[in-house]
Amino acid sequence: MSNSKEDYDRLVAGEWQQLITLTSAAAHQVVARIGREDISLMVDDFYQYMLSDKDAQIFLSSQQVKQRLHATLCQWIQQVISSADAVLPDLIAAQRRVGEVHARIGIPIDLVARGIRRLKERLYQRLQQDMLDSKLCYDAMRFCSLTLDIAIEVMTTAYSRSFASAAKHKENYRLYTLLDNASLERERQLASLLNWENRFIYAIATGLPLEDVEPLQRAEFGLWFQHKGKHLFEQVAEISQIDSVMAETDTFIIGFQANGTADMQQRNLLLRTVRNNIRIISTLVSGLFDELSRYENGKDPLTQLLNRRFVPTILRREIGLAIRSDAPFVVVMVDIDYFKRINDTYGHDIGDAALKSVAAILAENVRSSDYVFRFGGEEFMLLFVETTQSQALMLIERIRTLVCATPIRTGVSQPINLTISAGLCAFDGHPDYERLIKKADSALYYAKQNGRNRIEIHKDQPQ
Repeated sequence: MSNSKEDYDRLVAGEWQQLITLTSAAAHQVVARIGREDISLMVDDFYQYMLSDKDAQIFLSSQQVKQRLHATLCQWIQQVISSADAVLPDLIAAQRRVGEVHARIGIPIDLVARGIRRLKERLYQRLQQDMLDSKLCYDAMRFCSLTLDIAIEVMTTAYSRSFASAAKHKENYRLYTLLDNASLERERQLASLLNWENRFIYAIATGLPLEDVEPLQRAEFGLWFQHKGKHLFEQVAEISQIDSVMAETDTFIIGFQANGTADMQQRNLLLRTVRNNIRIISTLVSGLFDELSRYENGKDPLTQLLNRRFVPTILRREIGLAIRSDAPFVVVMVDIDYFKRINDTYGHDIGDAALKSVAAILAENVRSSDYVFRFGGEEFMLLFVETTQSQALMLIERIRTLVCATPIRTGVSQPINLTISAGLCAFDGHPDYERLIKKADSALYYAKQNGRNRIEIHKDQPQ
């Protein structure tokens, strides 16, 4: 694989250099001048055009354009159309990195092609404005067109490799979620659904306000279904039916509330309708779990937490949900303090016991809709879905306190008191999950630098 990549890079570098050589010095000068003087206005037009596209709006926002993307695109265009002065291997490597980022974020190739088409159109118009020499104008247009094509080709090859890898991991995660202790998960979710029904019946029986019963779609089962169940049973027809019955249930209850005082007949109708809907959902969920087969386990063998390799799949999905629904979520990086010292002093068995103890506390103190990963070594990652920064801070503070209160017994000496440090970052609308992880990791770094056994929240530096 590495040899074919190197061969491809040599091929592209050769063709790019040939294009540069065949283009006249005068054409290079004209293109470079436009890159210096006019590119900012072209980029303004580019983003105005792209932000009018509903598909592109998922990945762009006016605030992001203003703060970061405008300058980044200006720089990229200048580097590509001024490639006569570039070190081509470095320029090719840069295009590959852009393609990998696009794949990681999930930007469709057709959106990239659409944006480049708009950019070429504006470049051609600008070249024609004050160039009387038609041959020189053609030479400059040809260079701009082909050099942008080469850059996009390199991006696309990197995009395709990364996208194929991501698709493989997504399918591996889907298979894993299908298989991992399906019977236990079924009983847990059916119990959660029954618990909501019991709270509803109690409210009806005692005359309590139905506002005290949270909507089914916002309850524990509803959150699990939205963030895990839909992915677990991807492209199964029953999913839309469950979604529809839950929405119908919440709508029916809201309509009942709006009517104010209701007689016994109306309350009985409400009770029968909701109970019947819960039975339908329960039957559908049970049937879906009955369909599952068992495959290889996808958990970390020591801690029984999710593998790190599933992080991209899950974060991409949660980012998509958050962008569409404007729902918050938070990523937290957690690290066991002084873990190397524990390993070196007491041995790996005690180190493993420490990892398992912290992993158990993490797993037992999150909702079934949240995610806990062993990220590597003594580091863990938590994903709190539909959770604000302040809510996540309270949750992780509770976990930190529990870890402090749960010593590890060595059998030969005094128990070891563990502490953890944590870095927290709320989703800010940017579609690149690696950026979010890096921010949480940066906050974790400051937590350790500032004395450990503490939590830090990521704060963006002023622009």
